[in-house]
Amino acid sequence: MQKGNEFSQTTTWIRLLANQENQPRLVGILQSSLSLARQLMASCQLNELVSFYKASDVNRQLMADTIVASACDTLICDRQHYNALIYILSLRQHPMTVILNQEKYMPDWCWQFPQHRFLCQQDIA
Repeated sequence: MQKGNEFSQTTTWIRLLANQENQPRLVGILQSSLSLARQLMASCQLNELVSFYKASDVNRQLMADTIVASACDTLICDRQHYNALIYILSLRQHPMTVILNQEKYMPDWCWQFPQHRFLCQQDIA
């Protein structure tokens, strides 16, 4: 997906989360682009959703284990974080909502995790 679309869709993704019957308790933002992560966090704040961003210098294993142990129930993830995401999802017993913001359609590997809900661009089109 082009960078322009990623930025223009941030508000749409966060509104979708904010308008759910069961709003997320904690939104984790796993994005390579700091500016996109900041925009997602600002949009979460405007919609009264609690969020956090994975700092680039954090150990991947520590970050994944922290997310698994936390109240985080929603992740917004780009392709560069898929390895960490798959690890998190394999450890997480409770259902999570996962937004794959760079995917038009759900990738095949998502079927390995039926307890989790995946959202892609087709869900906001």
